[in-house]
Amino acid sequence: MKHKHHIKRLLHPAAAVLFTAFIITVALIRSHIYPFGENLLVYNDMQYQYTDFFLWFSNVLHGKDSLIYSFHSGLGGSTLALFAYYLASPLNLLVYFVDSAHIGEFLTLLICLKLILCSVTSYIYISRRFQPAPLFRILISVSYALMGYNILQCSNIMWLDGVIAAPVIALGIYRLISGNRRSLYFFSLFYGILTCWYTGYMLCLFAVLYFLFEMFLHYEKKSPVFRQIFKTTGIFISTSILSLMASGILFIPQAIHMLEDGEGFDLSIFKPAFGFSYLEGFRDFFLEPDVLTWNEYIPPVYIGSFVLFLTVLFLVAKGPSAFRKKLAAAYFFGFILIFAFRPLNYIFTAFRIPTSHTYRYAFIYGLFMIAIAGMCASEIRYIRQKYLIFAALIIAGTGMIFDMIRPYGNQNRLYFSCFAALITGICLIIIKKSPRRSAALFSVCLLLFCTTYEFSSKMQMIFSDHTENVQWYRSYTATMKEELADLMDSDQSLYRVDKNFSRTPMRGANESLALGYSSVSNYTSTNNVKEAVFLRKMGYTNDTTLVPYTANLVMDSLLGVKYIYSREPITGCEQIRQDILDGIRLYRNPYALPLGYAVNNLETAADYGTNVFENQALLCKHLSGQGDGLYTNAEIQSQDTDGNSWTSWELKVPADGAFYCYFSNEANNTNIEVNGQYFKTNPWYENPILYLGEYKSGDTVTIRLLNDEGNYKDDYGLCAATLNTQVLRNVTDLLRSRSCTIQKMEKGEVLAEYDAADEETLLLTVPDENGWDLYINGKKSTKYQAENTFIAVPVSKGHNTIQLRYHAPGLRAGIFSSVLALGLFSFLSLSRNRKKH
Repeated sequence: MKHKHHIKRLLHPAAAVLFTAFIITVALIRSHIYPFGENLLVYNDMQYQYTDFFLWFSNVLHGKDSLIYSFHSGLGGSTLALFAYYLASPLNLLVYFVDSAHIGEFLTLLICLKLILCSVTSYIYISRRFQPAPLFRILISVSYALMGYNILQCSNIMWLDGVIAAPVIALGIYRLISGNRRSLYFFSLFYGILTCWYTGYMLCLFAVLYFLFEMFLHYEKKSPVFRQIFKTTGIFISTSILSLMASGILFIPQAIHMLEDGEGFDLSIFKPAFGFSYLEGFRDFFLEPDVLTWNEYIPPVYIGSFVLFLTVLFLVAKGPSAFRKKLAAAYFFGFILIFAFRPLNYIFTAFRIPTSHTYRYAFIYGLFMIAIAGMCASEIRYIRQKYLIFAALIIAGTGMIFDMIRPYGNQNRLYFSCFAALITGICLIIIKKSPRRSAALFSVCLLLFCTTYEFSSKMQMIFSDHTENVQWYRSYTATMKEELADLMDSDQSLYRVDKNFSRTPMRGANESLALGYSSVSNYTSTNNVKEAVFLRKMGYTNDTTLVPYTANLVMDSLLGVKYIYSREPITGCEQIRQDILDGIRLYRNPYALPLGYAVNNLETAADYGTNVFENQALLCKHLSGQGDGLYTNAEIQSQDTDGNSWTSWELKVPADGAFYCYFSNEANNTNIEVNGQYFKTNPWYENPILYLGEYKSGDTVTIRLLNDEGNYKDDYGLCAATLNTQVLRNVTDLLRSRSCTIQKMEKGEVLAEYDAADEETLLLTVPDENGWDLYINGKKSTKYQAENTFIAVPVSKGHNTIQLRYHAPGLRAGIFSSVLALGLFSFLSLSRNRKKH
């Protein structure tokens, strides 16, 4: 009998899981996504960043790289912060069992698994907190799992763990307030912070808001006892602090890294302003294709007609208490104000202005909506029939008004949303009132159909541009992995490799992490900003987060980029392989230097300006004492513009050789023409040095810039110059003659030898970060930072054995914090249990 009872208890949560999986399957079939088609759920940042992060993590799990530091992260960098932000979910350990060629399929299935887990945790929360009828539990949990935010953020898979944790945190807070039971809250918040510190921060804010929500509900019918309120608040605060401390093993090193090497604080976030019209914030409650929020627009609040109906019903019906309705209204309408009012919005994004995915915390609003829906579902038997009709009409009417003011892109689906709200009201009336079981069963089936159609349609709309191909991902990864292995077997010295293409159209910049080589290109939100600023001054990028690779002969040579994969010829380099993959060829850079060489004293950084050609010449001069005449600047003979959409320049080439240009005031989102022919497109993230071709002295070159609407500038800061390769050769030959012998550079350790003729400075083209310990001939020594970027090692006359070892700053303190917090919480829990017994 007991066994049957347990099985019966599992039937309803199993139904929620299976129904969620069923809707996902329908959406995948409709969108032709693996395993029901050739496309993948790999989109946007998943293409450009996370695919390679997962491949790197697989390498770490197989012992091929270090979790703490990787020389394959661009020029080299700490990776513990990267792990803490992107990869700390325990579900990611499954990548250990996945062959690299099948990473696209793995990520597609992992996204589906996380969505299903959202339905599990929300089902537990709704069931234990509000105890509504099984149908309500199932439909509410499915709505939370497949709400618009989750589908939109499939491309940011690491944020979904916060969505999974939020319902458990909410239930933990309820148990803490109602019964002084703290364990669930402690461990769920600990999990939320540990798996992604960024959403963990949002979950901490959510915990405060939800604590207030539950406290108001707890004292609704009680006289407030201030002593008890203070005690409960104290328990909540202390448990929250212990949860944060318990996550210290990752949180503290991550925080230190971001404070030292992350982006600065922007005080403009406190300027009072609205990002959108307040009422526009409710538009997304109806079926419409969401887009990734590159700027402040409508927040992704879609959660289906069923939860929306219950929320509106709770607000308009007379059955629920006026106090609860006011509380629900405050959260329902107040959160839209948070989205709209920029200073409040930026509080939830850790006091940063996001460059994309503006409403990253919108899942919190979804949680409060299912809480209101749960309250309504638990009291719906007391709500009169007319209010169900009234709520449905309010929703349908609101949708029609929104469409009248500004028509929806897909009006058929808008009308279905309105229709679904009406159907929901009618079906719930029939389920409540009809004595005929068949009518009730038909109504349940109709609700299930509407839910399936709504969410599968929402997913299909969002997945419509998810066109990454399964076979292409397999062949690309396998081919490049094999090609790089062959290259490294044929040349076993230490050098950098880069390429100006990727498996994705945007040229993902993290394949060095995935495939195990050092490069210039890099793209993470946890990168070393000082390094990115230096690379920007040298003409690689205009962004401090994303550094895509474009051939840059002078800097490639100084940074040791010896091999370059490209479809186009690379000036100054020799082709050594061809037809590697879809026309890809391999080039060798004859000027490329080793990764370490002696230079002039660099304790004072050069004063770089905005002209990258002058910056490169100054750097060469600073390193070697040579560099005069590296570039000869071109003369701008004329300039023309329409003052809106295009600007053109006529340049006189100053000398024979490779001719380059650069826009020091940035020329993003532009098309570039050279001598009347299309040359290239600069997307939002790209503004590199451009090689225009080989020209003779006195030749005329015309450059025409066509900008997107709203991107016109009066002054693009055009610089142009001809490179003197003989000067470059003189610089590189001199520095090569001073090169050190690097015996080892892997897993956060460098071992090198150098025979110095006198006291000298050895430059390692590895970014300097707090955490490097230097030993020379076995004795701990002091290094310094060269050019605000690289490791400079002062060496004495004679033979020097140089060892650098990296440790993650704050890791020991983080381990201590985690052990202390877990131990203290366990001790306090045991003490309380003993007192009870």
